[in-house]
Amino acid sequence: MTYDLLVAGGDVIDPGAGLKGAMDVGIAGGKIVAVAPHLPHAEARRTISAKGLLVAPGLVDIHAHVFVNAHDMGGHTDHFCRHSGVTTLCDAGSTGSSNFAGLRQVIDESVRTRIRAFVNLSAIGITGTSRGGELAHFPYADPEGCARTIGENPDLAIGVKLRYGPGLVWEYTTEPVKLARRTAAMAGVPLMIHITDSPIPLPDILAEMAPGDIVTHCYHGRANGIMGEEKQFVLKEVVEAQRHGIIFDCAHGRNHFNFRMIEKALDQGFLPDTISTDLTLTSATRGPVWDLATTMSKLLHFGLPLDEVIRRATAAPAKILGYEGTVGTLRPGANADLALIELRDGRFELTDSDGDTITARRRLITRTTIKDGRITYERPAD
Repeated sequence: MTYDLLVAGGDVIDPGAGLKGAMDVGIAGGKIVAVAPHLPHAEARRTISAKGLLVAPGLVDIHAHVFVNAHDMGGHTDHFCRHSGVTTLCDAGSTGSSNFAGLRQVIDESVRTRIRAFVNLSAIGITGTSRGGELAHFPYADPEGCARTIGENPDLAIGVKLRYGPGLVWEYTTEPVKLARRTAAMAGVPLMIHITDSPIPLPDILAEMAPGDIVTHCYHGRANGIMGEEKQFVLKEVVEAQRHGIIFDCAHGRNHFNFRMIEKALDQGFLPDTISTDLTLTSATRGPVWDLATTMSKLLHFGLPLDEVIRRATAAPAKILGYEGTVGTLRPGANADLALIELRDGRFELTDSDGDTITARRRLITRTTIKDGRITYERPAD
């Protein structure tokens, strides 16, 4: 037999590899081995029909949280990922130097989703406390420990995380940003900065960042965002930063995704480089995030073309995570990660982080998830 599994008759959509159209996908040994029309079904041990479905690379969520407060999604991570077509996920700084080993243990023992992680500049990571955020007290900053942790975990740790917002940092100047950037330089990795409700203007933060660094929560509707205090036009500094290689990630979350901001930004041609969820256990079970397919549906509603929605949830984040050509693509030789997705017509109420609701006419619904050539999820008929 040539193929262990043949995914037949679907509409392949892989913008990163330039693949689009009615094709079959042949899988063997956990890898993509062929993508072409009418592959021979007799050469497959098993064939599944993808008729009427989009066949996309397994989705890549570049911003979620496996281990906030040293538990959160934890061992439930696979459940939420598989149900939404996500085969690769990045933990966005849940842990720092003092508790990264706990994240490592959970991933090694309880999670089969492919994981990468940013390491928090704070030694304690994102830990709930009545006395402020993880860097409200300067002694929690641990640049050397952060860089050391990244160096000791090269298969898992890929960047430095800083949450910059009210109550999250020890002072409202660019000093926390500068320290985080120096730490990233020390480790030779990118920096990801959370900017929701920043106490200082975003251009001041951008001035300290380097190409390849990531601004996350770019569509929040609070203070000092991509449109400044007027919230009418995308700032020229933001446009220039993106042009020069700063990555803008939407990261929905419970507080960071505002429909009015998104509509204005997309109308002005400012697109996110990556689409992600900022998923936690709460936002997965009680909304408004739910999953990556739902976040993608929201951007589709506001006019981001389907090809670009898929690109920003597959090839684009895969490249940032160091997986270009092996994850987030259906190119032969890549890991056999696929998401079979229904693009359903109807009327669907979708809600942003500020409680505003729109009625979408189309929605992406994951029907089947395949990781490394194995079917890990099949949605019941409905």
